[in-house]
Amino acid sequence: MIYMKWTPSDLATLETPALYTEVDEDGWVQREFALGADGVVAHQLIPCSQRPGWFGLARISSLMLESNVSKAEFESLWNSGVQGEREP
Repeated sequence: MIYMKWTPSDLATLETPALYTEVDEDGWVQREFALGADGVVAHQLIPCSQRPGWFGLARISSLMLESNVSKAEFESLWNSGVQGEREP
């Protein structure tokens, strides 16, 4: 898996400070979440079980497939968002 962080300087239409994506070796986005201005996970896109690409919409060019964040950072932030959704 490849882990990527996007900022408004990378994506002009990005409305949050950061967007993280987990991408498979074929370029299909598997999971995605955004951080809000407060640094807390603002939303998560949870994958389904369909292929190609679990979302079926987002595929990143092979020229761009290079991690710029670690798996540990991605997982830590992902898990903080999942836990946050479960709180009343």
